[in-house]
Amino acid sequence: MRVSVVIPVYNEALAIYELLRRIFQADLKDSYEFEVIISDDGSTDETIDQVKRFVADHPQEGLQIKLHSGLINHGKGATLRAGFKLVSGEIIIIQDGDLEYSPADYTNLLKPFSNPNIHVVYGSRFLQGNPKGMKFLNLLANKILTLTTQVLYQQPLTDEATGYKVFRSGLLKDVSLKCRGFEFCPEFTSKVLQFGYKIVEVPISYNPRGILEGKKIKATDGFIAVWWLLKLRLSFLLSKKSFHPTNSNVPMKR
Repeated sequence: MRVSVVIPVYNEALAIYELLRRIFQADLKDSYEFEVIISDDGSTDETIDQVKRFVADHPQEGLQIKLHSGLINHGKGATLRAGFKLVSGEIIIIQDGDLEYSPADYTNLLKPFSNPNIHVVYGSRFLQGNPKGMKFLNLLANKILTLTTQVLYQQPLTDEATGYKVFRSGLLKDVSLKCRGFEFCPEFTSKVLQFGYKIVEVPISYNPRGILEGKKIKATDGFIAVWWLLKLRLSFLLSKKSFHPTNSNVPMKR
């Protein structure tokens, strides 16, 4: 099985070299082929230079890296969609460009895919309790966002906004993504669930960082995401459009 790690980055010069080092240290080589796709969102710092330095320092690993360089800043959603176009793997792991999420969790994130009926896996920061160091407002926004998802879609998620969203690449044929910014998470979750895909969660580690350390998303973005979940759900119900996944193994919700 081939795995594509897609990393959307914007001004991550301080973290990207270390992140790449950790990715290539992850215990994947014996079980999976994998590639790393870095999709840059018009960084104005030395992010690209740090990627090139890593490739120069690690020429063997560099053969597994693809780089998309955006000329201007479009947003996380647009940057991810650009990265998805370069994917050649059967499984896609979305990896944030900072050091909040650990590639050491890749093995656990990929285990459920041994079942061919599993199409989407989320790494949950909350399955083993609230993560240490998360600010109260961020925690509150995450809880409200997750509760909204549970109510709207009858899906027992614990972490809708997780950065670790892992899925079979063929799913993108069904799920048409259009967002440009941080609304990627609610759009992806909403459309995945409306197509009838089940989301499986596994526990992950989490090392939260603050704004001064380069964190882009804020607690207020969580409340914006709630609005997107509501809007997408209402739009779906009003459209009365029939959805038919191309993969016959995917059960439709009734």
